[in-house]
This record gives sequence, structure tokens and C-alpha cells, in this order.
Amino acid sequence: MGNAGKILVADDSAVMQNVLKKILLGIGCRDVRTVANGQAAWELLESEKDFELVFADLRMPRLSGLALLDRIRHTPAMQALPVVIISSEADPASILEAGKHNATAYVVKPFSVEKISCVVKNILER
Repeated sequence: MGNAGKILVADDSAVMQNVLKKILLGIGCRDVRTVANGQAAWELLESEKDFELVFADLRMPRLSGLALLDRIRHTPAMQALPVVIISSEADPASILEAGKHNATAYVVKPFSVEKISCVVKNILER
């Protein structure tokens, strides 16, 4: 996983941002950026075009994870960008809704290092 490039983490919890960043750096991702809401994520994605993967919290202020996902999927230059929705909501309806919006994966909080490692590896080695 040492060749994993730039990854964006969007979560309104600073603790969750730090936990996910530490896990990603620990499994070999070189560059992990964090933002506190979906709007900040969108602005960063528009200004820096070389992200390889996005982790987005389902529920965030200013722009939710699903709204961010919709913007990405409707922007031709970004529509193939893998987006992993992260949420404490484990109910089938939330997971299915993320699938309807073409999320690449859905990870339920709390998650393990192994789960994040597996998700990243599966996505980036496609």
C-alpha cells in the first residue's frame, strides 16, 4: 500500500478525522488531507485534482456525505473517484441509500485498522 497517493477525509468530528488519518498513514498512504464538512471537501476536490480516494461521513454540516457524493458523481472529471461513506448508522436503509448514490463502499463506525486497510486495498488495487 506504500504507493497510495492523496486521500481526503471529510468528517465533522476532529477525533474521527485524526483516527482515520492515523490509520491511513499507518497502512502506507502518503498524503492524507482532512476537512470538517462536505463543502470544504468539495472546494478542496475542485482546487486539487489528484485525489485517489475520498472518505466522507454520512452526516456532516454544510454538505452531507451523500450530497458530496452526488456532486462528485455528476462531475465528469471526478465521477470515477472512489468515495467511501463512513457512518455510525448500520441500518440496511442507510447502506442501501449510499449504494443508490453510487458509493464505492460503506464503512460503519467504529471500525478497525484491518477494515480500513482492506477497504483501501480493495479499492486502490482495482
